[in-house]
Amino acid sequence: MESLLFALNAVFPLILLSAFGFYLRQNGSISDTFLKEGSRFCFRYGFYAMMFTTVYKIESFEQIHWDVVGMMAAAVLLLFFIGLVAVIVFIPDDRQKGVVHQAFYRSNFATIGIPLAYNMCGDEGLAAAALISAFSVPLYNTLAVISLSVFTRHKQKHPVRYVLRQIATNPLILGVFSGLICLAVRPYTGGYRLSTGNLRFIYKAIDALGGIAPWLSLIILGGQFKFSAIHRLLPQIALCTVTRLFLAPVLAMLLVIFGPHMAGIRPFSSAEYAALFALFATPQAVASVAMADQMGSDAELAGQVLVWTTFFSAGSIFVLAALLHRTGIL
Repeated sequence: MESLLFALNAVFPLILLSAFGFYLRQNGSISDTFLKEGSRFCFRYGFYAMMFTTVYKIESFEQIHWDVVGMMAAAVLLLFFIGLVAVIVFIPDDRQKGVVHQAFYRSNFATIGIPLAYNMCGDEGLAAAALISAFSVPLYNTLAVISLSVFTRHKQKHPVRYVLRQIATNPLILGVFSGLICLAVRPYTGGYRLSTGNLRFIYKAIDALGGIAPWLSLIILGGQFKFSAIHRLLPQIALCTVTRLFLAPVLAMLLVIFGPHMAGIRPFSSAEYAALFALFATPQAVASVAMADQMGSDAELAGQVLVWTTFFSAGSIFVLAALLHRTGIL
């Protein structure tokens, strides 16, 4: 019951904020212009700041367990290629392929996953999740840009150059890259931190801007939500929901549980397994909607996937976490 209540408290704020956005749009308090410009603001500035501060909070590269990072990357790439085959075979609409593809490998780790890891294993789980996020975030967003770009490559004269440019100019990836640069030069500045130094007001402003992004994007998502689209998009929504909440975490956890033994590396700790589970089992990433909207994919479908994966994730997280706890993994 405690696990179920935690899952509910973790995911239902997202549902309530989306419902609030839907209410505001229905009574005319916000306009379509606000929704469009707000989505652009979150994508270009808010999520950039959020990604920067997420990486900046890491102490140093010395804390990184590269074996965990390697298994995480292997699992994400496995899900990426499985999803790639699936959308090519089953999704005829090019604008929907990238959106459905993201459901196979991209999760809401920052908003739900990191607190989930902390709840399962305390400070050790939080530390493991923070370190994993430094590598999962750029990997997720690089793959997401590829997903949302490659299926419309026929519209581009130079498709490879187009995808590389989208990766190089993506605000989320740039935010992570900026944080990694600060992390790399920190030892050469006497361990100086913008967050605690005399100029900490700059960091506080960036952190505040990053804190706005996920919550404002949820209100915007609710304002864009249309119940009439459920019936039309039901097959895609069902595929994404089942994949994101059950297929992806089961396949990924099987790999990270048995992979270390097969690769001849050390078994992972409970805290590391908790962080990996939180990475793979959480619902669709909030930023996926803004990215789909700004990159010409089906943002309506992306919004539907975010809402329904978030809604059903309370039950799926509870069931999967209970099973892993029963087997002694967590």
